[in-house]
Formats: sequence, structure tokens, C-alpha cells
Amino acid sequence: FLAHRDMATTLKAQPRLARLTRGREANMNTTSTRRATQATCSANPQTSVLFVCLGNICRSPSAEGVFRAVVDKAGLASSILVDSCGTGGGSPDWYLPGGFSYHEGDDADSRMSASASKRGYKLTSISRPLKPEDVRKFDYIVGMEEKNLTAIRRAVTSWREDPGRNGELPDDEAVERKLKIMTDFCTRTTPLPSKVPDPYYGGAAGFELVLDLLEDACDGLLD
Repeated sequence: FLAHRDMATTLKAQPRLARLTRGREANMNTTSTRRATQATCSANPQTSVLFVCLGNICRSPSAEGVFRAVVDKAGLASSILVDSCGTGGGSPDWYLPGGFSYHEGDDADSRMSASASKRGYKLTSISRPLKPEDVRKFDYIVGMEEKNLTAIRRAVTSWREDPGRNGELPDDEAVERKLKIMTDFCTRTTPLPSKVPDPYYGGAAGFELVLDLLEDACDGLLD
């Protein structure tokens, strides 16, 4: 978000940001305003976006790679922080002290990387689970499906029970403003899908569909 002390100067220098900032203000009054999220990603020099899926080896690394490419092409690489993580890969205790996260430390799935490479994307992320500091740090936490957001909410609720270990976390309203579904930013895909489906147990077509949806959504997110 633009700092208040810098807003007047920035808007005077770049008139387009006035429209974008108005969108951000609208977003403060509703937790699901797509255009406001797009606007802030374009306008805010400190915007940070975290993509989340189950294991952080297929969908969210691809979202990170595709969005980085979109951001780079727009000349905003120094203005937008992009990262990805997972919600334990199916492990029920991933967010608890001593909990285990499947795939932690792994590279992106080789099939996903191969499909992404054919389109010019390089997936460089290393799988990791969501951490309390991510909830504090990132402006937007974008899940690939509603299950991801449910897992994040469950983790945040648990982390709040031990502030000595996990630190203070944003309140529920602030967390909800951060949480988004990736496909809500699609502008070309019809009908609008409810999720980016997990391709892990499927064939090559599933990985291509993931990239199709992510390319659409990443363009819409920054537009």
C-alpha cells in the first residue's frame, strides 16, 4: 500500500494511480473486490503477493513463475515481491510445533517444470509451508482453491494461541482482506472456474490447463 506521506506526490506525478488508489480504498470495505486487488498490485511500490497451493510443487510455484514473468514484462520487478508456499502437502499437523510438511525442500514437480519451460517459464522455488511471518508480511495471499484458504485460516487460528512463539498476527478482518482465489482474476476463461485444479495425479493435459489458467489470472491480477 502507498504510504500516506507519499500518496499526494505519487498521484500528482502519475495520474493513473488516482484511479487505482480509489480501487484500493473500495477494497478496504469489501473482502472480495477483484478490481481493487488488481489496482493495488499495479500502484503500490511495496506490494507483495504470496501464491499458495497444497504442496508448493505444482500450482503455486507455477503461479510464482508466471506472475514474475508478467511483472518483469511490465517493468515492475523492483516494485512487487512475489513468492509461493504450501499448506503441508496433506500433512494434518504442518502448522503445529514440530509438524511435518510433505515436499518441504523439494524442487517443483518435474512434469510441471517441463510444461512451464515449454512456455518460457523457469520454476525456481523450493517447497516450503506457510509461516506466521508470511501472514504478517504479504499484502495478498492467493490460494489456488478454497481448500487452501481454509487451511490458512485454520493455521492462523492455531498460531494465535501461542503469540510468544508465533508473534502477533493480523486480526480476522485484515487476514480476510489478504486472502484471494487465483481464478477470480481470470478475464478470458469462460465459464469462470472456481479453482486451479491440482494436476499431480493426472496427465500432461492437467499441467497445461494449470498454465492456461495461471496465464489468464496473472494477467488479470496485474492489469
